[in-house]
Amino acid sequence: MLWESSAASAQGAVVAELARKVVALRPTDVRHWELLGQSLLQMDRPDEAVAALTDVIEKLPEMPKLHLLLADACQRLGRRDLFDRAMQRVPAIPDDDPATAVYRLELLMKAAAANDVCRIAREVLALDPTHHDAIEHLASAARRDATPEAMIPICRAALSRRAGHVQARYELAAACARLGRSEEARKLIDLDRFVMLADLAAPGKYADAAAFEAALSGEIARNPTLKPDPADKATRGCLQTSGDLALASGEAIATLLDLVRAAVEAFVAALPAQSDDPFVAARPEKAALDAWAVVFPGEGYLKSHIHASGWLSGVYYVSAPETPGNDSRAGCLALGSLDLPDAADPPWGIVDVRPAPGRLVLFPSFIPHATVPTKSTKARICVAFDVIPGRPDPMPFD
Repeated sequence: MLWESSAASAQGAVVAELARKVVALRPTDVRHWELLGQSLLQMDRPDEAVAALTDVIEKLPEMPKLHLLLADACQRLGRRDLFDRAMQRVPAIPDDDPATAVYRLELLMKAAAANDVCRIAREVLALDPTHHDAIEHLASAARRDATPEAMIPICRAALSRRAGHVQARYELAAACARLGRSEEARKLIDLDRFVMLADLAAPGKYADAAAFEAALSGEIARNPTLKPDPADKATRGCLQTSGDLALASGEAIATLLDLVRAAVEAFVAALPAQSDDPFVAARPEKAALDAWAVVFPGEGYLKSHIHASGWLSGVYYVSAPETPGNDSRAGCLALGSLDLPDAADPPWGIVDVRPAPGRLVLFPSFIPHATVPTKSTKARICVAFDVIPGRPDPMPFD
């Protein structure tokens, strides 16, 4: 497997600087103004994006994508007034530019009131039946309205276009589970296939496993992005890092990520050459490793979720304190966990994985999972990650 650089933020800074130089020489070069705006948003610098885009829009007011990037930046800054103004000024989008039309609808979907989200999501799917955010919004509405049957044609349409579609596979399985179509659900989520557990030895540069654990724990504790329950994440009562874990950490994290990449390569090599499961066919030749750290206090946990942007997901346990009492599930990773009425288990069952320092777990990104609180006085620390199929190459500078 060819690994892309994980330093997305650093790449974004380089691209943004090059884009600034190009537009300084060619101030009407719309393509590189767009690239500058995209790079600033990628680096989470919406204030700079607003300044740059506001200036160029005065000179090039007829370009829809520039207005949309400005609206996106305003939304990230929490300026709904400026977002609405920017969206109102978006010029007509040409019929031969569906990507920009979808971008407009994505922004409206994020900002819309609950009653409008489903309508906009359907408009998105009319242009792109594989759009995972739109599928997720409609699935949330189907759960709220107790209408899981509505998701069957939506998910099948997405899977007919992209057999390895993570969000559609999960939502189809969840809908089948809620409809009592257990056999179909079990075929979609089979916990006996494609789940790997391994206990990794500490690298030779560390005296022992305890030294490696201490080095990892220290780097995670010092990570400046470690914050309580980041927005739109599955953590509840936890601390989690944001951004690129490799960039804000040191030698121990870098060593661990190398171990993870090697384990992923071994996992891929062990897959059958041919399989009736689309997960196998979707294995990427090129991928990026997106990693983050989570610190779980005694009552902290993850609610049931999937990782829609990944192909393979996983977790490495840095520390795993003993759990008090006789609760055999305390602190476990619950693979297959699904929020069902009356606390019923899903038709594919649940596999509880007991954390242990040095333990690595790999599983397909469409498998729902949650964690059980440890109720320990000591924190449990882990590094979670997604293997993300290769992204398109950045726009060339010419």
